Amino acid sequence: MKPIKKILVPTDFSENAIQAYTRAQEIADRFGAKIDFIHVIPTLKYFSDSISELGAPLDMSGDIYPTVQKEAKHRMEELMKDYLTDQHIGKAISQIDRKPSTHIAKYAEAEGYDLIVMACKGKHESNLLRGSTTEKVIRHSTVPVFTVDARLSSEGLKRILLPTDGSNTSFAALPMALNLADIYDAEITLYHAQELYGGPLDNISRDPNKSDEVNTYEAIIDRLEDFLIEEKMENVQLARGEVNFEDQFILTEDASSRSINFYTVIEKSVSAHSGIEAYAADHADVVVMATHGHSGLAHFFLGSTTEKVAQYLDIPVLTVKPGKDKLEQK
Repeated sequence: MKPIKKILVPTDFSENAIQAYTRAQEIADRFGAKIDFIHVIPTLKYFSDSISELGAPLDMSGDIYPTVQKEAKHRMEELMKDYLTDQHIGKAISQIDRKPSTHIAKYAEAEGYDLIVMACKGKHESNLLRGSTTEKVIRHSTVPVFTVDARLSSEGLKRILLPTDGSNTSFAALPMALNLADIYDAEITLYHAQELYGGPLDNISRDPNKSDEVNTYEAIIDRLEDFLIEEKMENVQLARGEVNFEDQFILTEDASSRSINFYTVIEKSVSAHSGIEAYAADHADVVVMATHGHSGLAHFFLGSTTEKVAQYLDIPVLTVKPGKDKLEQK
């Protein structure tokens, strides 16, 4: 598993944002990570231009923004003292940009963060399950994004759903799923939706003496084992169970080892996102999924299964963008 050493927590100082502070602290405690807070102040270009045209003695850049930045930094520092333990407190970052969501995504990538933890919604409540800023960060970020809400607690995070189409790009979310399972002592369910119009596992070789479901399950497990080898995840072993669809991941660290139960569920569905949403609603506390599937760049994030799940699923979601090497695979 990839260790998490740098966590970025965007905040708008709302009550909703508090959930992100708590989850970030729990993750940091497991990995010894540093947590930085960031607040991006949106530029008011129209207002600034109007003030200038009126000849008013007020300079947005010289008078207003520095004051707001200073106050934001102070508020973040106070929140960090209240919600984080001393050894995990990092920087309080206050910046200005026309598009806060894009700025957060680019900043996280440029500064080498391992994870962004943010609230599903900020202070501006809407009918959407995730606010517009959160959605846009998910859309643009190359860094994994964990969106949380008030219903998620450490005691209530026991069932992790990892959707897969059997491709390496979909398995790119596995390390993050293992991290969460390890932290919260949770189980993982691999979920595969057999779509009506077909998918990448339709052409696998099949044993006529086995059901279609078992053939698909065995193909997924074989590909998962290949993925662990290709990614050189030597500290993660797959232990096949005595019963189909019930297996374990064995995590080794120094001389110790621990197991994580995982199950494979295969269902027929009109579409992948509808299958994921329906299953997750009753059987998951959080969904961890890659932003791309078997088609790589051919089906970019816009309109993809992951975007639809992130928009409409009423539980926390952690999204992971596969590396460029996987996206370029056909």
